[in-house]
Amino acid sequence: MHTDSINLDGFKLAQSRINGMVRETPLIKSQPLKRDLTPQGSLSLKLENLQPTGSFKVRGALNTLHTLTKEQKNKGLITASGGNHGLAVAYAAFLAEVPALIYLPTSTSPEKLKKLQSWGAKTCTLGDVWDEANKGALAEAKASNMTYIHPFAEPNVIYGQGTISLEILEMNPDIDVLLVAIGGGGLIAGVAAAAKLIKPEIRIIGIEPIGAPTHHASREAGELVTLSTVDTKAGT
Repeated sequence: MHTDSINLDGFKLAQSRINGMVRETPLIKSQPLKRDLTPQGSLSLKLENLQPTGSFKVRGALNTLHTLTKEQKNKGLITASGGNHGLAVAYAAFLAEVPALIYLPTSTSPEKLKKLQSWGAKTCTLGDVWDEANKGALAEAKASNMTYIHPFAEPNVIYGQGTISLEILEMNPDIDVLLVAIGGGGLIAGVAAAAKLIKPEIRIIGIEPIGAPTHHASREAGELVTLSTVDTKAGT
């Protein structure tokens, strides 16, 4: 997605597509935190853990599903995930009554595997990290002609994730800073773009795990980098 192609209508269209299939999750004020962690002013939390799949990723998966042709859907959906995007794609496939195949690292929890399979998805564990699982998914997508859905580098996924900003700023137009988690980057790309289109003066602060500082390392290097090791329990 090039920056000159991002537009507010795209986020509004995504919102209309997924309306009724995702929850408009509450925005609640947080209890006071430790002094050294609390920013000035009040802190609110957008409870995306209340989505049907347990995370925001269902927004991007369902929006992408709506852009696919009947033929693309019937070929089956395939992706690679640390768990949460896989759950989102499996759920979307379940609603559309089409096949899904999810590649995951061998470290994926048994609970997530069980949930994926409960929605009818087939699973394949491969490699220690997402990159290895993703190579397998891409190879299988090419061999079987299934429809591959990237967990973050896909415009329709990014538009779907950005619908969070539409809800936040409708619920509280006075919010002036958004703290956004960074993993692959799909969430912050969508949330930041949508929020800035609605409220240009809003500040966006990205937060990523100390053990997986890909964005920070890329900014330091002035180019995209791949980490040699990752040490975090945060799921994707």
